[in-house]
Amino acid sequence: MKHQRTTLTVLAAATVLTTAGAAWYTTLDTSADSTPPAAAHVMCLPATDTDEDKAGYARTIALITVDKTVEYREEDEAPGGALLSKVTVVQPLKGSPPRTLTIGQSVLQQADGRYAKTKPTYMPLEPGHRYIVGTVPDPTYGDGWVWFATAADTDLTTVISRWTRAIDHQIAPHRDPACDDVTDDPSSPAAP
Repeated sequence: MKHQRTTLTVLAAATVLTTAGAAWYTTLDTSADSTPPAAAHVMCLPATDTDEDKAGYARTIALITVDKTVEYREEDEAPGGALLSKVTVVQPLKGSPPRTLTIGQSVLQQADGRYAKTKPTYMPLEPGHRYIVGTVPDPTYGDGWVWFATAADTDLTTVISRWTRAIDHQIAPHRDPACDDVTDDPSSPAAP
């Protein structure tokens, strides 16, 4: 049971890392064949609950049009993979992105070949559609990694206003307040 719990914890952590693209993390203090520690390190991601949190973490935010899907890469660490898209920047909102970008994002590939989102504000980018995207640098995936994506095909004025307001009130990157670097596990056999 301990090995199964450790394996599930590691798989969950790998999934979050792949999805987020950038995270704070540490590893367990013990090897898999020894008793787990009473205090174990856990993964702490930046807070992304609000638009202001997302705007503060993203290096660039822009209205983009998706030109084409460049590639889908299976990822070894977790289910799903990375979708790379070539996009044209229609209007920069934060930062100074180049006119065209190749950006990656985490997606789940469906049996019919379409892509599904991995979280609500993380829409798969589809060619021919417009989105407001926030990106963070990640040369592994071209010009960056999609931190969030919001559809912008309809009601463009409202979507741009929403993200302009979020940028104006952005919050500097910070850990999720619900996350703690060290978690005491009183059920651990190593607990005093």
